[in-house]
Amino acid sequence: MLDTADFVLHGLTLRQLATVDQLAEILDLDAETTSARLEQAVADGRAIAGRGAFMITPAGRAHLDSRYPADFAEYRSNDELVSVLADFEQGINKQMLALMTSWQTIAIDGNDQPNDHSDAGYDGKVIDKLARLHDRAGALLAPFADADPLAKRFISRLDAALERVDRGEHDYVSSVRIDSYHTVWYQMHEHLLRTMGEARDE
Repeated sequence: MLDTADFVLHGLTLRQLATVDQLAEILDLDAETTSARLEQAVADGRAIAGRGAFMITPAGRAHLDSRYPADFAEYRSNDELVSVLADFEQGINKQMLALMTSWQTIAIDGNDQPNDHSDAGYDGKVIDKLARLHDRAGALLAPFADADPLAKRFISRLDAALERVDRGEHDYVSSVRIDSYHTVWYQMHEHLLRTMGEARDE
């Protein structure tokens, strides 16, 4: 497993520009610990800071790449996790990408147009599909949630985003400005890939 310093640095690969509070939320760490590790990463040349936010440097990425094989060896040698990630990549993740396209666009006279979200019936059907896909994703990723506290954290954050969607806060489907369902899904996907030593294929 990654030590705390590398764990915080790893967080910067999941949200590439993050404040202390944003990163602490992702990683389920206290702000004081997160801040201290980020400041040390800056001192070590593994991160840069500006205007209250932090970003990983190429040196930071190289450092993590050198640590991942040993620190995630237990996960990478777990045949069940390898199989689950393969199923996730080929099935549910592709379906999620298609669903987000459906949320962001709508067919008008046979042509895809930006969805202005004026058709509540259309949006409702997409949200229903999102809920069903969410249930399937939770079941599929249960072995990761059992093995990896951060994977479990991501699933909880997806639960929270979907709850807000269900309450009518539809920005929580895909807005990049908040911890929307799509934003958290992207971060989770990146974490799973880095954990298992796989490359993003889309």
